[in-house]
Order: sequence, then structure tokens, then C-alpha cells
Amino acid sequence: MTSGALLSEAVDAADELLRNVYRLEVAKALNPLDPRDFLAIVQRLSRALTGVSQAAEADALRRALATLDVDWRTLKPAARERVVQAARQAVAQMPAKILPRVEQVLEPEAKRVVTRTRAAVARRFRIGATTARTDDRIAAFARKSTAHFVRDQYGQRAIDASERARHIVADGLAQGLGRDDIAAELSKALTPVIQRGKPYWDVVAMAFANRARTHTQLAAFDEAGIERFRFEAVLDSVTSHVCRFMHGREFSVSRAVQRFDQVERADDPEAIVDLQPWVQTGADEEGNQVLFFKRGGRRSLVAQIDEPALGRPDQVGRYSRAMSNEQLESAGICVPPAHARCRSNIVAEG
Repeated sequence: MTSGALLSEAVDAADELLRNVYRLEVAKALNPLDPRDFLAIVQRLSRALTGVSQAAEADALRRALATLDVDWRTLKPAARERVVQAARQAVAQMPAKILPRVEQVLEPEAKRVVTRTRAAVARRFRIGATTARTDDRIAAFARKSTAHFVRDQYGQRAIDASERARHIVADGLAQGLGRDDIAAELSKALTPVIQRGKPYWDVVAMAFANRARTHTQLAAFDEAGIERFRFEAVLDSVTSHVCRFMHGREFSVSRAVQRFDQVERADDPEAIVDLQPWVQTGADEEGNQVLFFKRGGRRSLVAQIDEPALGRPDQVGRYSRAMSNEQLESAGICVPPAHARCRSNIVAEG
């Protein structure tokens, strides 16, 4: 057994003794570089975000459905349009209600993730502490960039809800359905669109925590004069195609820091998406399974998946037509999160 494993067992035994014998609860300082601790941070953050958003989302949905619940057959086309627009306005008010509460959750959590990451990096790589100003800047960046993505998702969701409502109303009228039937169809279709719930906030929490963790690590590597880092995936049964493909690839610290600086200066959410795009899985025109990213509405090939390893621990699979590390770096694809729910980390290279 390694010294690290022995130390971990000793800590667990001490925690159990204090809790069960002396009835003292020990609050463990979570380490963002540890995969299990990182997931604990994300789960706690996701629960907090879900808690502050549920009431506002439910209220918006109720008001939207109440507005749409009218006698459609007696309404003229112009009146139908006004009803749908009114429902969209009820949904569009969600960001103004939810975002201030979201930022209240993200602000202290950003500082905690950055501080813990800095301490963990210093211990693991023997990197000295740096000014708090850098850490404050990273925390502010993580909070702001995540708020951008939340705002963008809500805006898109309101548009989707409006378009879907129009089609449901038009189809219902064409079929001769009455008010109650159309209202029931609207409720059935809009509920999963408006109430994103915990899965949505899981993605937000994961992206937020991973972005703050990665940026802090890069800043520490840069300050310590480390020139290269390695993308390191958690290769278990649920690891994505994306992270298996990225696992073990090496990139430049300075170029990654420069890209983060560009993202930090970008105020438009779409610009942020273009600067650090997420990689997706899909099929090309020939039906091959591929990894790709989107920029400006156009798909760009990252790699073709020739031998998938999904579901197989410690396997990465086999790929062809793949972008080089330099090309990935130029595209802004070199650091976690590389996709939604990305758990990967980065490791300094000597």
C-alpha cells in the first residue's frame, strides 16, 4: 500500500473516531483536483442553484400557461398572436428573477473553488502562493462567464417556447380542438421546456466549477514557469468519447492562458462559445461517427471515431482524420470543460 493510501485511511479513521466516539463533526476541506471531491463540489453547487431557481421557474410556467389557456376557437388570428406573445413575455422574465440569485450562489463558491484549487496545485506541484488579486480575477471571470451562459440558455428557451406554442395552437385549431384540449397540449409540451430542473443546473455547476479550477491551475502553472500541461480524463465506464480522445494530449500553458484572457474580455456569450467551443458527437454525411465543434453555425471535424471505447475503463479508443494538438489549440479546444458534464483535469508537464 502506498504512503498516500495509508494517509487517506488514517484520515478516514480519525474522522470516524471523532464522529462516532466524540460526536464531533469534521468538515472536510474539499480538493478540486481530487475527482471525488470535485464531484461533491459540483453536486453541492447544483443543489444550491436548483433551490434558488425552482420557485421562479414554476411561477413563470404557471403564468405562461394561464395566459395561453383561452378559448382559441373564438379568437381571431391577431388575438392568438398577442396571447402567445404575452406568454413568451412571462417566460422571458425568468432571467431577471433567477440570475441575481444564481450570482449570489456563484460568488462565494467561485472564491472557494479558486482558493482550494490554488492550495491543491501548490501542494501537488510545489508551486508557491501568488497574489490574491489574480485569484479574485479568476473567481470574477468564472462567475461572469457562467452567468452569460445561463442568460443565453434562458433567452433561447423563451424563443423555443414561443415557437412551439404557435405550432401547437395552429395544429389544434386545424384539427378542430377546443380550448381545454389545446391548453392540455400546451401544458404537456411546455413543461419540460420551461422547467429545466436539476439536469440543467448540473451542467451549469459542472462547467462553472471546472472552468474556475482549470483557469486557476493554468495561472499557477504560468506563474511557476511551467510551459506545458497534459489533458487528463477520468477513464471510467461513463467517460465520454470527447474526453477519451483528448486524454494525454499536451498543450502550451501560455497559449491556453492567452485564450482565457480573450474569453475574459468577451462580453457576448456567442463569442465565448466560439473562443472555447465544446466538442460534440454526431455523424458525418457518410454516416461515420465523428467528433465535431460548431463555430458561426458551421461544423468542423475534430476526429472520426473508428473504434469507440465508451463503457470501457482505461480505454481511449481509436480515431482517424483527427486534428493535431496544434490545431486543437488554435481552435480553443485544449482545456476542460471540453463538453457538458466534463470531469477532466489538467496536469503539469516537466
